[in-house]
Amino acid sequence: MEADNSLSRKELYDLVWSKPVYKILDEYSITHSLFKKICKANDIPLPINGYWQKLRHKKKVDKIELPETNKQYSLIKLFVSPDENDPDSFRGLSQFSLLVRNIKNDKTLPLKVPEKLVNPDAIIRRTKDYYKRRKSDDYRHQTKMPKEGVFSVDVSKGIEGRTYRFADALIKLFRKRGHDIKILTNQQYYNENGTKMFVFGERYSIRIRESNIRVMEQHPKFSWKEAKYYPSGKLTLKLDDFYGYTWSDSKTKLLEDKLAEILAFMELRAKKDIQEEIERKIRQAERERLRKIEEEQKQRRDKELRAFKAVINHSSGWQKSMDLRNYIKAVEQNAIENNKLTPELKTWLKWINDKADWYDPLIEKEDELFVNIDRESI
Repeated sequence: MEADNSLSRKELYDLVWSKPVYKILDEYSITHSLFKKICKANDIPLPINGYWQKLRHKKKVDKIELPETNKQYSLIKLFVSPDENDPDSFRGLSQFSLLVRNIKNDKTLPLKVPEKLVNPDAIIRRTKDYYKRRKSDDYRHQTKMPKEGVFSVDVSKGIEGRTYRFADALIKLFRKRGHDIKILTNQQYYNENGTKMFVFGERYSIRIRESNIRVMEQHPKFSWKEAKYYPSGKLTLKLDDFYGYTWSDSKTKLLEDKLAEILAFMELRAKKDIQEEIERKIRQAERERLRKIEEEQKQRRDKELRAFKAVINHSSGWQKSMDLRNYIKAVEQNAIENNKLTPELKTWLKWINDKADWYDPLIEKEDELFVNIDRESI
């Protein structure tokens, strides 16, 4: 291997078959997808699933030989630790991997869970005391919970100590980083109560649980089997929200060893949620801006439409009044020509001329009997 951590194809092959991939990823701070791409590009076979488990149990395994090809392979550069002064050394690292690395390198952060509970936070003291009293009470549901509330935990007695030490370390780590974990009570809505994690001002519900093992056992009285659940000893931290997330003990790593990953995930998640909220508000503001424009256009449109309709109605009213006057003149002319202009007809002609003046939108002569009559309704 070169001094700059560059590997030949053969050296990378030997590395791949010397230890499980997850150990290589931890050592070289590289993503799994990028590592697989590098191996594929260099025609380096990877162990099949179950290879390392069989090897641990001293079972027979088949090691795939490095294939010979006619290709020319360049040196492969992996990074044991990215150089702060060399931006290229960060290529291939995900945002999450970089943040985990930075958190682990921050010596001021309490990332190690102690073997004994030392100077526990007030939340943990209350929680431990509450569950201790609850187990000693004959009627557990009557055990009074502290008004300040307790950390949401549901584990068997066998891992209570682990649970309290992990929860205490989690609280202290997040507070050291500038975040917080609180127990909220007496909130307006039920789902606002409980164990809450505050990261960059964003609030998340969390709880610690122990997963159960489901076993089908013969029913003591009947022929069928029934499901029984037993504590697994497997500790889990659950993030309860719309998307949710879970951190649990794995075969190679306990929950206590995932504090850096938990912190990194929550910080990235909070930043993502904050950014999404900013973008949501921008979209909402844009929708509101467009709505106001549309509303203003609608108001202008309605106003102009009303004005236009008024002109149309006036025009129509004027035309009708002109038709009416022409009719009046024709009646009068006919009466004169036929010597039928009687006093009664003269009275009627004056009456109808007054009504024509009342109806004409250019005159709108007052008429005491037609005071409340809408001209446009005629």
